[in-house]
Amino acid sequence: MFHPLGANANSNPFLHERIPLHESEASGRRRSATDCFWNTIPLYGHSFRGCLGRSASWQCTANAFINCLAVNCQGKNGLSQADFVENNPWWLNKKAIDKDPLIVDWEASKFKWTPRLGDTFEWNLDVIYVLRGPRQVGKTTLMKLKIRDLLESGVEARHIFYWPCDLVEGPERLVRIITSYQDFSRKDTVAKDRGVGFKGWLSGPKLDDTKAEAPIDKTTRLYIVLDEISSVKDWQKGVKSLYDAGRLTKCTLVLTGSHSIDLRKATETLARRRGEVGKLKDHLPDKILLPTKFSEYVDTRSERIQTMIRDWDLLKRPRRHALWSQIMKGELPKEVEELKLLSKEVQTLFKEYLLTGGVPKVVDSYISSGSISKDLYEDYVNLVLRDIARWNGREIVLRQVVRKLMEALGTAISLNGLRQETDVSSHHTTGVYLDFLKDSFVIDIIQKLDLSKDASNVRDPRKSHFEDPFIFHALRSWALGRDPYREALNFLSEPEKVSKLVESVVANHLVRLLFSYNPSTLFDYSDQLFYWKGPSSRQLDFAVRLVNKYLPVEVKYQNRISSDDAKPIIDFQKAGKSTTGLILTKDTLATKSSHLEVPVHLALLLI
Repeated sequence: MFHPLGANANSNPFLHERIPLHESEASGRRRSATDCFWNTIPLYGHSFRGCLGRSASWQCTANAFINCLAVNCQGKNGLSQADFVENNPWWLNKKAIDKDPLIVDWEASKFKWTPRLGDTFEWNLDVIYVLRGPRQVGKTTLMKLKIRDLLESGVEARHIFYWPCDLVEGPERLVRIITSYQDFSRKDTVAKDRGVGFKGWLSGPKLDDTKAEAPIDKTTRLYIVLDEISSVKDWQKGVKSLYDAGRLTKCTLVLTGSHSIDLRKATETLARRRGEVGKLKDHLPDKILLPTKFSEYVDTRSERIQTMIRDWDLLKRPRRHALWSQIMKGELPKEVEELKLLSKEVQTLFKEYLLTGGVPKVVDSYISSGSISKDLYEDYVNLVLRDIARWNGREIVLRQVVRKLMEALGTAISLNGLRQETDVSSHHTTGVYLDFLKDSFVIDIIQKLDLSKDASNVRDPRKSHFEDPFIFHALRSWALGRDPYREALNFLSEPEKVSKLVESVVANHLVRLLFSYNPSTLFDYSDQLFYWKGPSSRQLDFAVRLVNKYLPVEVKYQNRISSDDAKPIIDFQKAGKSTTGLILTKDTLATKSSHLEVPVHLALLLI
């Protein structure tokens, strides 16, 4: 809900009656805070006295007057300092960041995951970052944690600006918000607009950051976070306008959102307008925050396994790549054999991962209560439905498509096959809904490998894998109209169904592995990860193109592995594309002449 501070000047959050406009306001001159103070006491006195009655603290007093003055102190863009303070309370008191609800929840969480992605932001450069990821994954929490880090590092509070974009109407409004903040922060607007500052409003202690009233020149760096920018249609045009006008000089800008399609649009619309990207250590201004992969899940949940993982440097990309190089040669890394000693504990965590996925709030709920709140499932689904409505999609069609994907989990299906038993008249429309799910980080789409072309054929049926177990359970229960947690437990009690979900988990982890080899804004796994079907019609789960070589991978999440289970890998080898292979098992660890057999929960620790 949008706070009334952003309402029209004629709308009073405290009184039902309309407030007459002041003459100076009607003439277009902005009223000073001193004028507003004396003119609003008769109107707002009861609210102000109520605040003093609850607390005599200066912070409460200041906040009361910010709220009261908001309506009458709006500037030409319809924004006041009060609007800004509402979303940036650290301007009044740096310690206010510690009381941010997301920070409080993170501190209290029993699954205190700190994404390593957060360390890749370089805050001393003029860069336009785009942070993407599925709903509820923790993008806003990560940004609030980074804001706290900036404050603790000594950055002045007023130089850090956060704004939620859920109700920003369009690129024009976006530009007004940013320019209003910049004009306020880079001029002596505090002294000008407040007369003599807060202490001019009423006697009491000074602001926590007394330097906030000093003039700021244009060489001062500003840190701007625009949250859920995906909610703003054509936001790229607004950012482009700001960049072209020179408004983003000495600014580090972070834009967060929940749709990868915006990433592509940003790359196109903001071409050569991303700032000092060449100075970035990883040259990646586009970031994707996904639910925790299994190695991060284990690293966060088990101190004993965490110690082993870190002692072996398994968190470092070069070390993990060295182990996969061994696997590509058909060699079993000794680290996997040693991890087998902890296999029982890791396997227990993997079974829980198949229920909770890697969404931090969900994992915390499960650890804290032994179950997952129904609200968490519903919150996620409602956000997806809000997104599909914004893209002019139909909820009933999305439900039907999701239900068909659930039925086809682990098998290839064509767009026409997916269209059947739905209200969709065209396979092209089916493709649009699949693209929406892919762009919303719900599914990964794997295409069939044509060895004669060494590429996929877009006309062939494709396999869809859900990116995270929680996302899978949430959408499945919604599509079926059943209780989500109970239905998830029922699903996981059937070994054949579990095997299909494990295949989805493996697919998403292979995508992440491939990205670690090819970190690029233009990364596309569709030409590196495939499924394959040979002349015998036996289907290989995955053909992974890793450093210009193929690794055939089969997922056999079962108690016993037979020679028949290796036949898809042998078929692929006979086609001349590989000399080894990998079967991901439930608990079997073995080296065979044609392949390796490794428990899936141990193999995922290497990604």
